[in-house]
Amino acid sequence: MSSRILSLAAGSLPEAEPLTMVEAAAAGGWRHTGLWIEPDKNWHADTAGKIRNALEHHGMTAVDVEVIWIHPGEHDPDHDRVIAWGAEVGARAALIVSSEPDPDQTRKRYERLCERADKEGIRAVLEFLPITEVKTLADARAIVETVGHPAGGLLIDPIHLARSGGTPADLAAVDPKWFPYAQFCDGRSALSDMTFERILEDAVDGRDVAGKGDLPLVDLLAQLPANIPLSMEIRSKAWRDRYPDVFERAAEMYTETLNWFEQHDGAEMK
Repeated sequence: MSSRILSLAAGSLPEAEPLTMVEAAAAGGWRHTGLWIEPDKNWHADTAGKIRNALEHHGMTAVDVEVIWIHPGEHDPDHDRVIAWGAEVGARAALIVSSEPDPDQTRKRYERLCERADKEGIRAVLEFLPITEVKTLADARAIVETVGHPAGGLLIDPIHLARSGGTPADLAAVDPKWFPYAQFCDGRSALSDMTFERILEDAVDGRDVAGKGDLPLVDLLAQLPANIPLSMEIRSKAWRDRYPDVFERAAEMYTETLNWFEQHDGAEMK
């Protein structure tokens, strides 16, 4: 039997500070979590040690840290800090997106991040989404495969794959080595309004747990490597309104997520 690592993405509890994120995820039953790092805002020089101790106390791991956002201009030293702090807490990957309109510049800066991540022993994983300059799976592949760094990777998100016109079948053409982990959620398979504002709203407010939308999640699982971690990116205004307490929200998300995977996946959870 294959095993399945399910992680609560940081965006599912966007109002939670990193330490609260760990505590809420642990109390809710999750064994893995993601962490949102904003240097000198929600994360300082001594924060990594506190988070590492909390993770160890609860027998948890961090699947990823986010977000490294490549903006036009020179390299941002905070990006190196996010990678270093992620490595310090034992995270597997750092999530990267880009609003740099020049593909060559994005490629160069992404390559630099791969080199830094490699030194820290984690993966630099590039996410595509229509509201950035790396809009599609093809865009992300062109960067990641051209750089070709073993510390690189592609992040698949069901919402962004659908909004960019992709399908699970498109993943078959990608070498599985580029999928160190994936995000997972449900939602509407199509939007009638594809403006920037509507796509952004959908991404941060319109997600749901698996089974509550019509995205082809079973087909997506079939195309992803069987044992990679899945980060549950359930950013949802409805969930925030229904469960304003982050501890209760994390617990309900775990229960519903586990129910879906027990019915549709058959893998052993760990």
